[in-house]
Amino acid sequence: MTTSLKRLLLMNVSSSVIFNYMGIFINLFIWEKGQSIFDVAWFNLVMFIAWGLAFMYGAKLLARFTIGSVIRVSALCAGVTFVLLSWVHVEPKLLYLTLIALPVGITNGLYSAAQNIGISLFGKGKEFTAFFSATNVFGQLIAFLNPLLFALIIKWIGFSGSFLVMFLFIGVMITVSFYIPRISLKEARESVFENFSIRHVFATPSLKWMIPSLIAGGFFIQFQGIFSLIFTFSVTNDKLTIALLQIMYTAFTVACVFVYQRFSRTHRISDSHWLTFGMIAAAVGFLLVLFPKSSILIISNVLTTIGLFFFFTIWSSRQFMASNHLTPVQQARFLVWRELILVISRILMLALILGITDFAGIVFKAVMIFSFSSALLIPFFSSKSDATMKKIID
Repeated sequence: MTTSLKRLLLMNVSSSVIFNYMGIFINLFIWEKGQSIFDVAWFNLVMFIAWGLAFMYGAKLLARFTIGSVIRVSALCAGVTFVLLSWVHVEPKLLYLTLIALPVGITNGLYSAAQNIGISLFGKGKEFTAFFSATNVFGQLIAFLNPLLFALIIKWIGFSGSFLVMFLFIGVMITVSFYIPRISLKEARESVFENFSIRHVFATPSLKWMIPSLIAGGFFIQFQGIFSLIFTFSVTNDKLTIALLQIMYTAFTVACVFVYQRFSRTHRISDSHWLTFGMIAAAVGFLLVLFPKSSILIISNVLTTIGLFFFFTIWSSRQFMASNHLTPVQQARFLVWRELILVISRILMLALILGITDFAGIVFKAVMIFSFSSALLIPFFSSKSDATMKKIID
């Protein structure tokens, strides 16, 4: 891994505390207001709309500013989020959820644009796999400590107090952003949004096969992401227990990291087989949800967590490797489209989830089957993309 990627990794680690908190405790904060699947789904839907727009704008900003500058704007938007959570309370509820979701989405969108485009400009070949594996390891360490730490803080001084604590981490994020590489698209002779049609961006057969893979992946990621939280919140109302369950899921992911690294070194199991295994584990986890008892929901989350690790590590590294031959501006266009397709498919999934009122209803089962089918298609699309890429290389 190059020095530049290592510094980006450090930036990733320092910001993971904030994003881990947002992913768990803001959703828990909303869930406790009425234990409504609709409320959580609406918050996430608005967030991803803002995320997609912010990612596009972030890519445009990188033509004038460095990724450090964009990350600092992202950090300031995170600050706005915690100001709203701490001191602003308005009615109706949907307006309040929308006001919170917008800065959260902008924070994530701008940071993703800066981080992903930075990776594409400086990563080469197998370094992508090393980067994503390292990101997972450090991310899981934070996932161990963060939920427990903030569960204790919330028990001690409440949600409002934990929001104030987050300002310390936002300050750290801003400080670290001054020490990462000064990466930008300033030297590019053309704009990111010139020749931006999907036909121009996904021009090779390998890249074209990524389009259905991204759509199916967005459905799968969103379904697993939102319901893994809701299932955990449904098991118990105790914040410390919720944190311990999150830590347990993290422990299984860390175990997967070591198993994957050990077998990958010997090449005894190919990445395609790991990806298929991940999809099967996630699919079985989905099926277990049909029996919504607390213990079954926990087992379901364990299986889908394992599946998501193998899916995301291999799936993401393959996408970046497939675009590695492109120029910086072409890579930026690819990453913007990649993010947009993922965001749009996640929004569509959340729109379906808005109609779910309980885990036993026909709507939930229909959406689950749809996600289940999407998950099983991902290895096929990924193998097609990988095969066409190898033909080009050969």
